[in-house]
Amino acid sequence: MEKTNTFETLYNINLNDKTKEKIGLKYLSWAYAWAELKKIYPDAERIIYKRTIKTSETKTTKLSDGSEIVVVNEYENEIPYFTDGRTCTVKVGVKINGVEYIEELPVMDNKNHAIRLEAVTSTDVNKAIQRCFVKACALHGLGLYIYAGEDLPEVDKVTIDYSSLKKDIDVSAINEETFKQLQQDTVGMLQTMNELDSTSRDEIFAFSGEVIPNKRVSLLTYPEDSVGLIKLHTFLKRLYGLAKK
Repeated sequence: MEKTNTFETLYNINLNDKTKEKIGLKYLSWAYAWAELKKIYPDAERIIYKRTIKTSETKTTKLSDGSEIVVVNEYENEIPYFTDGRTCTVKVGVKINGVEYIEELPVMDNKNHAIRLEAVTSTDVNKAIQRCFVKACALHGLGLYIYAGEDLPEVDKVTIDYSSLKKDIDVSAINEETFKQLQQDTVGMLQTMNELDSTSRDEIFAFSGEVIPNKRVSLLTYPEDSVGLIKLHTFLKRLYGLAKK
């Protein structure tokens, strides 16, 4: 039964507090992936695939009579990447309970573009191996929902009624000091919108355009924009409260 349930067990782990974002994409650090994996399956293994290459070193020694002694030493080295002559890929497997899933990944730069073979460094290869390892873990279920473009595992998703979040907002008068605090809080929440799913972001844009049309929150003024700011701030607080449950 343990082998059968491995995927479900790993897939249902919520890793949202451990993910980071880069160039608009979420990713999970290899260290967190390894820690979560080993906590549940201490016998899990990571396998880095390598290829063997032969290299030679020629040493020439000149003798006093003018002759030379040439010695050629040949070596076999294992390197952790594969190449088609133009770019490189790495190959990493993760084995849990005797079942191995293998993932391959190009060696890429910080913009996710493949690096030309002649420019690849050992650092680039090492980074690719760690990223490939995390994707291999995802094949077992750990963090797979991140690659599917979701924000929460299925068991943690919350159905949000956006229309209800816009209702019954108290728009009582506020003073200038309170206005500035609400303005600062609202700007802060808008700056972290990438933490929300695309539907929530669309709802925010739509509601913002409705209550404070053609204005940036940072440029709102007291008291003429008070009602719009209160409505947007309340909507965001309610939305973030649900999204972070």
